[in-house]
Amino acid sequence: MRIMLVLAKDNIYKYNSIHKRKYYPQITLITLESLIDRKYNADVVIVDEGVEKWDATSKKYENEKFDLICISSVISGSKRAKEIAKFWKSKGAYTLIGGHYATALKEEALQYFDTVITGAAEISFPMFLEDFTNGTPKREYFNLVGNDYEPKPLNRKLLKNKKYFKNYGTIVANNGCPNKCSYCSITKMYSGKNQIKSIEYVINEIKTNKLKKWIFLDPNFLGNRNYAIQLMEELKKLKIKWTASATINIGNDKKILQLMKESGCIGLVIGLESFVQENLDGVNKKFNNVAEYKKLVKTIQSYGISVLSTLMIGMETDTVESIRQIPDIIEEIGVDVPRYNIITPYPGTPFFNQLKEEGRLLTEDWYYYDTETVVFKPKNMSYDTLQKEFYKLWLDTFTFKRIIRRVKTSRNKGLKFILEVFSRQHARKFRKYGKIKFEK
Repeated sequence: MRIMLVLAKDNIYKYNSIHKRKYYPQITLITLESLIDRKYNADVVIVDEGVEKWDATSKKYENEKFDLICISSVISGSKRAKEIAKFWKSKGAYTLIGGHYATALKEEALQYFDTVITGAAEISFPMFLEDFTNGTPKREYFNLVGNDYEPKPLNRKLLKNKKYFKNYGTIVANNGCPNKCSYCSITKMYSGKNQIKSIEYVINEIKTNKLKKWIFLDPNFLGNRNYAIQLMEELKKLKIKWTASATINIGNDKKILQLMKESGCIGLVIGLESFVQENLDGVNKKFNNVAEYKKLVKTIQSYGISVLSTLMIGMETDTVESIRQIPDIIEEIGVDVPRYNIITPYPGTPFFNQLKEEGRLLTEDWYYYDTETVVFKPKNMSYDTLQKEFYKLWLDTFTFKRIIRRVKTSRNKGLKFILEVFSRQHARKFRKYGKIKFEK
């Protein structure tokens, strides 16, 4: 049996920025590969279209035969995923789709793919493979989340592409997040539950691969505090450096911060999202307290941990004036490196339902749902104005003058300068993009 595992190219690559030059290793496809039982004696081909020279429908593969095409796609990659399915169906292959797109838009996906897996696939994908080889595949496999499966070691030798960072490993310890922010698609993907890998498994993955720098891709590293504590106690023994995502409230937990420092944490990606409390309250992120941002950022940094913040613009009380104040506020509270997105109403989220009910969606062409394109009518400005302010915000934040000021105050000047320069390169790409014209 020949199987192609594909990560469909999504719209984030349109800016041809640093993301296209270097990428942290994606483990979605090698996770799926690990779930294919050796009893099938399958010949597996992996194609990450975001970094591969040849995509899944290129001339390289046009004369080859595959029995099964398994595609993982985010929302904005769904158009490309459909193209892949159509191409391989015409050659007699069976097609399967999973990931955020399939989970959010199952009924739509069923129109284009032979089988749809919603939610986590660690349990349902092996079930599908068993049915497929027996000639009885189902049209749908539902979200099965739990801790009653044993992850298998990942074959990281399959990640050979030169565009991957070679010195960094990526790993997921806990897929879940206890928070229910109204714009976030993670809740639906994992049914609001945690899917935790054993600490022994995580440690063995790190030991086996011998890399000294790791990125935890968990949506919320502290989603299960007791588990995180046990994991960090083991990480201390490995003498590695690592980064992860967390909420700003970690700044109130000095026990955790000390343990993070001792176990090698050098940076946290923290979703500040807005400097307006009303905005945060409106998206069910009341646990973020804007009045404490500066104090908490300073506390985290005092443990030698850099703060990389994400912020969204286009929220309900945002104005042109409030957006233009952001670069100064970033410097005031002392964030090491900021990143910006446009709040995006992903299908299946309460925020999407709200905007659809209010008649504020500009398009339901999912290609544009990439967090860098305005796809709805903002309350306090035109959508075109918001798009221009998004571009301007990036450019204004990453002037050399501001970069130098931020680097001077950093505890980790080398790392910070590199991240700042990469972000500046990304920001400069926005200069050539004008008004978005949605295709009909």
